[in-house]
Amino acid sequence: MVTIPSKQTSPGAKPGGTVKGPIDTGIPSTGGELDMSYMNAQLQASKRAEARAKQAYKALMVEHQQATKQLESVDQRINQALMAQAKLQNGESPLKEYSKLQRRTLNTVGLGNVSNKQSFGLAAITIALGLTAIIGRVD
Repeated sequence: MVTIPSKQTSPGAKPGGTVKGPIDTGIPSTGGELDMSYMNAQLQASKRAEARAKQAYKALMVEHQQATKQLESVDQRINQALMAQAKLQNGESPLKEYSKLQRRTLNTVGLGNVSNKQSFGLAAITIALGLTAIIGRVD
């Protein structure tokens, strides 16, 4: 507990009475007169504490702004990941995308409506041509 020093009164003074002796002012003494230098010291200490608090507040605001920016970027990445996951769940897998690309390519070439039998026939012709090319090099 902090006690506040008061001005010294003469030893014979009664509470509520007047102080007699070298510091006789004629004003009743209640013991509540504070030393002004002590109050000034407290004021200076509180000003220093206020300045430290303001500096700490500014540093915390900078940290808060940085954390907010990081949170926004993380939130954006999470949203992108959720969109990608939803796209995959809707049937847009890489294999299906590749299959669609193949079909579009075949359609642009004019082979989009080839049946399975025709496809096997083309594969057999391709194999036969490959074997012929291999045999022709063996000579």
